[in-house]
Amino acid sequence: MTLIELKARQQARVKAIAGPEALRQRLVALGVLKGLLVSVAATSLLGNPRIYCIGKQQICLRSKEAGHIEVELQS
Repeated sequence: MTLIELKARQQARVKAIAGPEALRQRLVALGVLKGLLVSVAATSLLGNPRIYCIGKQQICLRSKEAGHIEVELQS
């Protein structure tokens, strides 16, 4: 499952980051690291972009970027 499939009130753990090298480096620089918990903090009116809580910070990602982040739901 990718990050764009995550619904409100669900928590997931980052499994992998795919995509072009430049995008992967940017996401890592923003703090998107394998193993961190992630949840949806807010969604724009049209659903794109979304704000995610990753670790102890919030970042805003477009669906195109979030689609490259593979996550695993936490129970």
